[in-house]
Amino acid sequence: MYAKTTITVVFLTLFFISCGSPIEKKDMVACAKISGVPGPEDLDLVRIDQKPYLIVSVHNRRNMEDLGWIATIDLSLPIAEQKPVKLVTNYPENFRPHGISYAKVNGKDILAVISHTNQNEPPHSIELFERKTGNEWVHTKTLKDELLTGPNDIFLNERGEIFASNDRGPENKFMQYFNMIIKRGTADIAYYDGTKFQNLDNKVVLGNGIFIRMENGEEILYRSVFSEKALSVFKIKRENGNLTLDFQSKISIDSGADNILQDEEGNLWAVGHPSTFKFLRHASNKDNLAPTQVFKINGKTKEVQTMYSNDGSEISAGSTALPIGKQIYISQVFEDFLLTCTKP
Repeated sequence: MYAKTTITVVFLTLFFISCGSPIEKKDMVACAKISGVPGPEDLDLVRIDQKPYLIVSVHNRRNMEDLGWIATIDLSLPIAEQKPVKLVTNYPENFRPHGISYAKVNGKDILAVISHTNQNEPPHSIELFERKTGNEWVHTKTLKDELLTGPNDIFLNERGEIFASNDRGPENKFMQYFNMIIKRGTADIAYYDGTKFQNLDNKVVLGNGIFIRMENGEEILYRSVFSEKALSVFKIKRENGNLTLDFQSKISIDSGADNILQDEEGNLWAVGHPSTFKFLRHASNKDNLAPTQVFKINGKTKEVQTMYSNDGSEISAGSTALPIGKQIYISQVFEDFLLTCTKP
């Protein structure tokens, strides 16, 4: 989730879908803020010279005129010393990062980042960065395609393939609004095979997080669908050079599903927005709290467990959760910090 323009067009209708109800509070312990990252909507883990780093997408999403940047946080340091450091690189023009994904591709450390250029052509792009030495990264490529109608989250795999989850279709703003009223899904998945883009279809109302992993020798794709308060599960099928998605099931979390990541034990972690109305109010004014929920999905049984639930007084409009070692890191859409707590 990101800018005011998107919120106005895309999320307003969802007020009628999810006004929210009181949530049961569930705390984590020993929580601390890591400040200095306005709008840290997405994050990922990368290891550099045996040391773990968070890579964080940073952009002030209340003002789309502002440019964004990427932060790194050295997780080998004590919690009190973990601070965001701006990644020094040759940032592309009009860089406003959103979803990010890291992978080692052909032995190289590659970071793929969605950027909302705020330009008429193209309005969105995918920017690729490669690590050279130490923590030095270089911007290497810009990907543009008409299938990137509203990319929200992204997944890069070791093949160099990219899967982008759109949160809206190609229609104009009026039709986006109308389609959401009648619950006509137009937000699909764009797939880049390393050479060209392809539409993987599976249109929904407001697609969000996306994550892919191997399960029992098969590629499984998870996609958050905000309006359905659930994760859709697909099997990736590769036949005769073609790639398609075979729907398997839905995992309900009863909360507007956002980004998805995996812990070291193979469990999935998803963040949810239980109240769209409060999310919208928070988008307009930081003093309006928006609740955050964090869910763990058992890697084998797919059982969903609420691990954190807060009215927004500790962190509002959370977007991504990543457990690393004894800690869990929670990002958010708008405010100027990450929250880290002892992993439950």
